[in-house]
Amino acid sequence: MAQKAAKKRRDNARTSFMLLMLSVVLVFGFGLILGKQEQAIQQTAAVPNTVIQEAATETMTEEETAPPETVPETVPEYHQATDFWSAEKHIYLRANHQKQIAIGTKPGFSMENAVYGVSDENIAVVDEFGMITGVSRGECTVSVYCEAETLKIPVTVRELTVQDGCTYVDGILIANKSISLPEDYDPGMLPETAEAFKELQAAAKEEGLNIYIGSGYRSYQYQIKAYNSLVEAYGHEYADRISAKPGHSEHQTGYTVDCNTINEAFIETPEGQWLDKHCHEFGFIIRYPEGKEDITGYAYECWHIRYVGVDVATEIYEQGLTLEEYLDVVHIEDDIPPTEEETAPAEDMPSDDGYADFDTPVPEENPDYAEPGLYEEPVQEETVLSQYQETLPAVVEDDGIEIIDAPLEAP
Repeated sequence: MAQKAAKKRRDNARTSFMLLMLSVVLVFGFGLILGKQEQAIQQTAAVPNTVIQEAATETMTEEETAPPETVPETVPEYHQATDFWSAEKHIYLRANHQKQIAIGTKPGFSMENAVYGVSDENIAVVDEFGMITGVSRGECTVSVYCEAETLKIPVTVRELTVQDGCTYVDGILIANKSISLPEDYDPGMLPETAEAFKELQAAAKEEGLNIYIGSGYRSYQYQIKAYNSLVEAYGHEYADRISAKPGHSEHQTGYTVDCNTINEAFIETPEGQWLDKHCHEFGFIIRYPEGKEDITGYAYECWHIRYVGVDVATEIYEQGLTLEEYLDVVHIEDDIPPTEEETAPAEDMPSDDGYADFDTPVPEENPDYAEPGLYEEPVQEETVLSQYQETLPAVVEDDGIEIIDAPLEAP
């Protein structure tokens, strides 16, 4: 009995000892873990922020650290300008040309502290006064910042090239008062012009309207007679206002059509009004619009349309521009060397009546692309003459009799 009691005491003591040792191990281990955590926290706190940032930067991907493709604008981003605005919604200029930003303001608002910036200096640059200089062909944005307001203006820089004596701006052929075509440039009416006009004509017909080609392509030699007959009848000043010198006529480009009658009264007809509002939908523009005579150099011609393609025609129409403004060829004299004034040889000059050597203005069609129905039947010369009577100056003889002679062709 005594032996059993002694054994029980030994077992209890052994169990107590083991429990004690286990407790000691647990307490020591838990303390060790807490100590390491505290040490890690202290070490982290001792590391400078710059070191942490450098470590974080090293984990960024190459795409995230790559520099932006374009140089950021110097103009800060603020709310859209309401106190000032640009006179032009879109600025067009050619490389190496300059254009001043025309700013309008509310009464009392000052642009004295304005700051100018540009999105891509490889395309254009702008100085502290808002003068833009074209650098190379392309598109960018000029921003104007003033009094916590920002105005953004899209800018297109164009390029002028001369090929085989023909002048192109961004691929668009141009002939005007300053830019001429070679005497041997003879494309006839181009297929794209005829095709686009055919679509225009069909659309007008669906509205019950009759629009037809009164005059299409004209050669250099044909324009000699047209221009000289006007000079003979009315003098150089009036002839230059309503007709082009040889080589400067848009009709020689192959992109031009005179619709119906050559008369300002055409705009009062349903056909003239429809043409004015819808010709851009088929790639044509009213080449010599009203109120732009000082830019185009010619009087308003509501019947004269020029093919430039739907996208370009729509931009020009929506912004109320001329082709000169759109291509920045208003002042072209510095870029194109002046040519000698084109005049007809003496044997080609009309006789004293002004029209003896001039044929009835039947359009010179391209024989390789003649579309039936585009042209009306040739009219008699006296009918053509009557079309101009409302728009031409009267010639008064010494005896007081008023005689009206009309030019047979417009630019």
